[in-house]
Amino acid sequence: MSELKQRVITGVIGSIVLIAIILQGGLLLQGAILLLSLEVVRELYNAFRKINITINIPVLIMGCLLLFGFHILDISLEFSIIAVLFLSFITLLFKDDMELQDVSFTLLSFIYGPYLLNLLYGLEQQMIYLVFIIAFSTDTFAYFVGSSIGKHKLIPKVSPNKSIEGSIGGVLGCLILTLIYFKYINLPISIVAVLFIIVASISGQVGDLIASKIKRVTGIKDYAKILPGHGGILDRFDSTILVIPFVYMLQYFLF
Repeated sequence: MSELKQRVITGVIGSIVLIAIILQGGLLLQGAILLLSLEVVRELYNAFRKINITINIPVLIMGCLLLFGFHILDISLEFSIIAVLFLSFITLLFKDDMELQDVSFTLLSFIYGPYLLNLLYGLEQQMIYLVFIIAFSTDTFAYFVGSSIGKHKLIPKVSPNKSIEGSIGGVLGCLILTLIYFKYINLPISIVAVLFIIVASISGQVGDLIASKIKRVTGIKDYAKILPGHGGILDRFDSTILVIPFVYMLQYFLF
């Protein structure tokens, strides 16, 4: 089976599962976010250890479980960052083979992966859909515009196939599709909403580039092999993760 066919099949099945989980919400959504968070931690651990950086897996697992518990107890998620930082410092003091850079990368991994993913649960259902509409439409339009008319490289040292034309096309295509979605579900369209959509689309592309940068630095092709045709969770959701916080902030202005 070709890689393109694998990507299409995985994408269709994944979309069906994703919609079902969002519709159900509650503990199912919390559980799905927990599993995604744990897998992201695993993928980052495997990537960083290629360059002799060992992120603290026990502390990160504890952080993921705290996030899950905080949702149930309705406790602010920010406390989980303090907990992860404190536990990392404790480990640094008592574990001789733990370096200061390991603590830094542990905290970075927690905020970048589990923490941002868990912001999804604080979104209204229609805003969760918006996250994926922005992320996936930006990727799709950027790919087709870049493939058709892309001539000027965006950041060739990080991702040689991405172009400035594709990046702009991704933002504009995302904006048009998102505004149609706003109209369909009767959300107010304002300058603030448009600005947040544009920034979220750009942020999604930054997320894609950052994930590519990490792969180049660590010398890996894919983060994992669990999604046929895609790779790992970070390979598929790299742009989505950085879209989440901007949709989270947009929700504050809309509701």
